[in-house]
Amino acid sequence: MLEKAQIRGYEITSWFGDTHEEILDGVLERAARQAAAVPADVEVGYHLCYGDVEESHFVQPADSGMLAEVLSGLFSRSPRHVTWVHLPVPIERDDEAYFAPLESVEWPASTEVYLGLLHHEDGVDGALRRAASASKYVAGYGVATECGFGRGPSERTVTLLKLHEQVAAAL
Repeated sequence: MLEKAQIRGYEITSWFGDTHEEILDGVLERAARQAAAVPADVEVGYHLCYGDVEESHFVQPADSGMLAEVLSGLFSRSPRHVTWVHLPVPIERDDEAYFAPLESVEWPASTEVYLGLLHHEDGVDGALRRAASASKYVAGYGVATECGFGRGPSERTVTLLKLHEQVAAAL
């Protein structure tokens, strides 16, 4: 039976439970089970996503608090080392308030962090604005597009690869 739950002020329909804690626990339990099924010689990584349609999120996040909760749970519950994580950063979020919750995460020393700072709409300048705020709360990260390349037009790929190169060089 589908149940409605309130998560950070948003009503959602869920198969996982009817409280924030139950839903988070269900997501983390499944992630740990999936990590355990990955062969030992294969890296485990997570792309955390808010979900989107036509490059627009279902819900615009208030901050990275939900990401911080999920990351902390993944790191503590995974039976395997988490090699990398990729976190989305909405284009308009170049403010410290968005990134501040990530300060609470106990990052494993060898886990690579990729922040989705890159957006084709505002290029290097926008990515560097987001990076300036992110750097106060997350150290030693790589750069990425917000949600990868899969949903955008293929004509944008070369431009985005160049954007990665330019931003990485600037940081």
